[in-house]
Amino acid sequence: MRQVLLALLFVLAAPTFAGTPLPDAPHIVVSGEGKVATKPDSARLSFEFESRASQPLPAKKAVDEGVNRLLGLVSRFGISDDDIEAGSLQASEDVDYTDSGKRVSNGYEARRAVTVLLKRIDELNELIDAGLAAGATGFDDLQFESTRAEALRSEAKHKAIQNARAQADETAEALGAELGPIYSVDNVGAQDRFGYQGETLDKVTVTGSRAAGRYVEPSVEYRANVRAVFELKR
Repeated sequence: MRQVLLALLFVLAAPTFAGTPLPDAPHIVVSGEGKVATKPDSARLSFEFESRASQPLPAKKAVDEGVNRLLGLVSRFGISDDDIEAGSLQASEDVDYTDSGKRVSNGYEARRAVTVLLKRIDELNELIDAGLAAGATGFDDLQFESTRAEALRSEAKHKAIQNARAQADETAEALGAELGPIYSVDNVGAQDRFGYQGETLDKVTVTGSRAAGRYVEPSVEYRANVRAVFELKR
């Protein structure tokens, strides 16, 4: 009966994990998840600047002036040059066509985005106000982060591996089998110090809420998932 169960497990696992290396011997495939939650200590957001003019150069100059005003004030929030991305620029003509196919120009649009990393998270509202006052037409991609992100990702991966091992032990015991050596592991993250190769990146989820003029700091959760194949002793 035991051999029948092991053989059945092998047959069922193979098509489900076709992309994972599987041994010819009886084995089990398990998935493990690890997650670590923490209070964020930084925030990343992008300010958007746009302008419209009859010619492309005035439109570009207008957004450049707004960007320069923003870059001139972010230092008061402790934001260094290494925490700023301001290289994007888009400029295009806004064109419509009449029913008869005649081309109609509505002028030229220029857009730039400036992304900053704020490490003094309690000053977030003041930074947003300052950016809008500098001429930003809006802001987007507000993300709460932790400066310990790499360490927290490593901790989540470690927990995921531990969880996979625990599930493998539990499954083997339920089958009346004895767990053998690990055969392969798919680990999250393209680069990992343990040398495992994975298919998906770490997921970062943010929970919390915002009130007008006041931002309730959320909880940032770092997750990792692994898929492991264990041989079973015969």
